[in-house]
Amino acid sequence: MNSTPTVIIVDPYSTGCLVAQEISRRGNEIICLWTKGFSEEMKQHVPMSCENLTYVYTLDEQETLQETKQVVLDTGMNIIGCIAGGEAGVDLADALSEALGLRTNGTAIPNRRDKKVQQELIAAAGLRSVRQAGGTTLAEVDAFLKTEPYPIVLKPTESAGSDGVKLCHTYEEAVDHFHTLMRSQMVNGGECPAVLCQEFLRGKEYVVDHVSRDGVHKTTMVWVYDKRPANGAAFVYFGCDAVDSESEEAKILIPYVRQVLDALGLKNGASHGEVIITSDGPCLVEMNCRARGGDGNWRPLCRALTGGFSQVEGAADALLDEEAFNRYPERPPSPFKAAGQEVILVSYAKGKVRATPGYDMIRCLPSFVYLETGIKIGSEVDYTVDLVTGIGSVILMHEDPAVLEKDVNFIRYMEEIKGIFVFESVAVQLSRPRAESVALPSLSESGVAHYPFSASGPNLVRLMSNDRPELMGSMIRRMTTIDASREAVIVVDPYSTGCLIAEEIYKRGYKVIALWTDGFSEEMKKHIPLSCTSLVYHAEVTEATTGLGETQKLVLMAAGALRVVACLAGGEAGVDLADKLSERLQLRSNGTEIPNRRDKKIQQELIAASGLRSVRQAAGTTFAEVEHFLRTESYPVVLKPTESAGSDGVKLCHNFNEAKDHFDLLMRSQMVNGGQCPAVLCQEFLRGKEYVIDHVSRNGVHKTTMIWVYDKRPANGAAFVYYGCYAVDSESPEAKILIPYVRKVLDALGLKNGPSHGEVMMTPDGPCLVEMNCRARGGDGNWRPLARALTGGYSQVEAAVDSYLDGAAFAALRDIPPSPFKASGEEVILVSYTRGVVKSTPGFDIIRKLPSFVYLETGVKPGTKVDYTVDLVTSIGSVILMHRDDAILRQDADRVRQLEKDDMLFEYEDPLESLGHKKRDEHNQQCFFSASRIDLY
Repeated sequence: MNSTPTVIIVDPYSTGCLVAQEISRRGNEIICLWTKGFSEEMKQHVPMSCENLTYVYTLDEQETLQETKQVVLDTGMNIIGCIAGGEAGVDLADALSEALGLRTNGTAIPNRRDKKVQQELIAAAGLRSVRQAGGTTLAEVDAFLKTEPYPIVLKPTESAGSDGVKLCHTYEEAVDHFHTLMRSQMVNGGECPAVLCQEFLRGKEYVVDHVSRDGVHKTTMVWVYDKRPANGAAFVYFGCDAVDSESEEAKILIPYVRQVLDALGLKNGASHGEVIITSDGPCLVEMNCRARGGDGNWRPLCRALTGGFSQVEGAADALLDEEAFNRYPERPPSPFKAAGQEVILVSYAKGKVRATPGYDMIRCLPSFVYLETGIKIGSEVDYTVDLVTGIGSVILMHEDPAVLEKDVNFIRYMEEIKGIFVFESVAVQLSRPRAESVALPSLSESGVAHYPFSASGPNLVRLMSNDRPELMGSMIRRMTTIDASREAVIVVDPYSTGCLIAEEIYKRGYKVIALWTDGFSEEMKKHIPLSCTSLVYHAEVTEATTGLGETQKLVLMAAGALRVVACLAGGEAGVDLADKLSERLQLRSNGTEIPNRRDKKIQQELIAASGLRSVRQAAGTTFAEVEHFLRTESYPVVLKPTESAGSDGVKLCHNFNEAKDHFDLLMRSQMVNGGQCPAVLCQEFLRGKEYVIDHVSRNGVHKTTMIWVYDKRPANGAAFVYYGCYAVDSESPEAKILIPYVRKVLDALGLKNGPSHGEVMMTPDGPCLVEMNCRARGGDGNWRPLARALTGGYSQVEAAVDSYLDGAAFAALRDIPPSPFKASGEEVILVSYTRGVVKSTPGFDIIRKLPSFVYLETGVKPGTKVDYTVDLVTSIGSVILMHRDDAILRQDADRVRQLEKDDMLFEYEDPLESLGHKKRDEHNQQCFFSASRIDLY
């Protein structure tokens, strides 16, 4: 027989490897014994510091205990101990150590890992325990599931960490998870023997670590988990903190857990009990009959806090050195010898990782000890909603608590600004898309909420204030001639705000003929704002495919005896036809002298020729025509169709390959307004604030009806999320720059008549046109009540009609909006920081009661799926607020933002949530230790 003392470690993985290494350092040999069915994957779960750990023998459990004992004895080693290195090894370690006559917890309690047995034993000892039921068939737990208040926790009776642990909120969820568990394979190996159903304990979660020898228990540390709501999940792990042993919590927890150990017959070895302090005292969640897991990455911190020991050394001493064990204090020192904690990293963004600069910065912190993460270049990161989606674990420790606090705050700041990772660049939408520029499935088809457009028809929820008399009806009545009833106006492609203009014409006594351009989609024809339900067309005509002359004949035939007095565009796709037809009918027109003024490339060339700031650009129908520009221009670069509405096809591309891919996509694509993409425009990316300047014009005289600025901020990992839109005072420095610039643009483009809205970026070297839209501002005109309140009675809608049909009214119109405004108002675009299936919308009810509430439009209703807002399409609604008192407006806007941040807009259908602390795929982890902290060695 070999006389070298030898210890058997059953299933040595995670912290079990550290205990084995500590035993080996003391001159002992180690036998590794794997239980039957233990997965090959988990055998590779070896902490970085244990890579040099070697075993004198590696054995496998046999069919019977006696056979396993014989295999061990046949090694000829001097066996002095047998302990569990992991959860699955507990039962065999207890049985084998007893059979070999070694220090043991024995088999008097045959299955102390069984969580149901644990609760029954502590209840019999008079300790607080959970209400529960367990079994291998649904019939055994069905009565409990039907009578216990929900939520209810379901878990395997034997498992490690949170393996299979779920919080179920309904009977149906509980039944479904019961069957899932009974079909499942435990990650440690072995079938799920039974399922345990328990009451849900509310309170803080603690972990109490002990080492024991012959029934004497020594507390090595008390921990508390920092769990908070994040990304729409109720329980996200943010960290783990050590608890002072003289605190009130520790004075309750330590005696309770020691009584639990006695009740379970745990007399020897390491253990860690998970306990909730409920309103009626501490209650065991489960007792783990082994060392605390997590690869023991907490060990350096623990040794620093205690001044030299942790559960790892304690477990070795409990087995090998009675004298050393007796020298351990009953509990950790108070106060601690240093300050430290585990910080679990939380992601507020998602994407494919291109670089990890945040990890490099964390490793430079003064308190840095250890970093473990499964994220590397090429990894896909999602929003953190539980421990499994956490992005790493950091151990921090320092003698100065102030330094520790500063470092923790820095890490949290890095998370908030999405500074941990650089993601691979993706094409993002820049401009604010409107209904005319977004082809989306209906909610009934997709069930997913998107920014509300009236093209969604009955799927939209629209709410108007019904107690704001100043918003009802027209503020200014427009008188018309007696001939109006005998006259007709052609509106080409009347949708979105174009319907409001058509309705205003209709209300003034004119007949309206809707002229649809060839190929205009049937879906977009349904894009009718809520307030236009009374609009009736005298006739609807479709553009002839045989030419303008035939279209003219069709329109005049539809007009019959009516005199056609005006022809204007009701939407983006109708601009070219409206210009051509109005010119042919010798009506007020912008004409065809500039044949395609909608073309964004032509727009930039025309304003450049007029000496105005324009963007660097290249365009073409083949990639060869733009390739030189894309290879030489600084990135990012904007790609867009030369003709489109809103942000239809507009993308910010961050590298040459992205730009090429998007060019090819645009050339293949069908514009949602109808027609093929004629060419692709590639432009420099303009940095600055984005403004929209609304005008109406008559005979080349331009009147500014409103200036708007978009509130765009980073959110949920996206760089450009729309938060709202504000009116800009016409006497502000920005307005005094923007208005003259835009009017010169209108002149350069030959826009002499009708409504327009120019999108302009205020760059460091002055205003620069993004694009000029030769029509009224879109967005269903839901801004109209706000604009009329701000100006004291008019908006671009009424002014557009005046520009064509009432010269006197146009002449009387103000040159620029009044300063100051007659009221305070804004559009608030709702942002979601959560995701889930909506059960109810209590936040909308709160918003409707705000004093400044005017209008709410949303695609969200019960049953709708909501996701994190990362662009306008994933926004969850639009709210118009207006009040004569700016303080009330600000208060209401802040209230809406608070509802978003507090996740109070929606109540979600209850998801299954993971409760326990589960480790990620540890063998794929990257681990980094501080290389400059000699105090750790």
